[in-house]
Amino acid sequence: MRRRPRTDGLPTARTALRTGCVRVLVFCNSCRHQADADLNALVEEALNLAYHGARAQDQSFNVTLERDLAPGTTPIEVVPQDITRVFLNLFGNGFYATRKRRLGAEDAAYRPTLSISTRDLGEAVEVRVRDNGTGIPPEVRGKLFQPFFTTKPTGEGTGLGLSISYDIVTQQHGGTIEVESEPGSFTEFTVRLPRSRRTA
Repeated sequence: MRRRPRTDGLPTARTALRTGCVRVLVFCNSCRHQADADLNALVEEALNLAYHGARAQDQSFNVTLERDLAPGTTPIEVVPQDITRVFLNLFGNGFYATRKRRLGAEDAAYRPTLSISTRDLGEAVEVRVRDNGTGIPPEVRGKLFQPFFTTKPTGEGTGLGLSISYDIVTQQHGGTIEVESEPGSFTEFTVRLPRSRRTA
């Protein structure tokens, strides 16, 4: 009589394996060189890339972009390509949320809007990304930064974008990333990057 293989503990093992893969990816990213960068320039570059990428996928896509970038922000030491990756993910998620709300909007006056602001806090710099899209329910908010968790339909999201962004900000740069949201109203991500790196 053939015995069935044991399956107890498999979900935990799979989760650990997936999380481990994400950690390895971030470790590989951390091997890249840090350099002094103009944060406002990184924001602008990522915003242009994300916007034109969204337009390439859907030519009917349109959104109002509001910028409030602090002038004269002193350059900060980061891994530029990885911080750009974080911004691309946040902007892309904001575009997705506004498009989703527009498609289901009963209010003809709804105007999709993405707002980006930067502030020089002295010992740190802050970037806020706010959209007026669908919002995120409270029961989902605590899972956003977990690997492979996604609110998007199958085939539209990997569940890795926010998880990798979280690790880039917190582990690689010693910063913080937080989210506030109200379903049907807005979502706002706040990223703070210290000038003196504090590894999490």
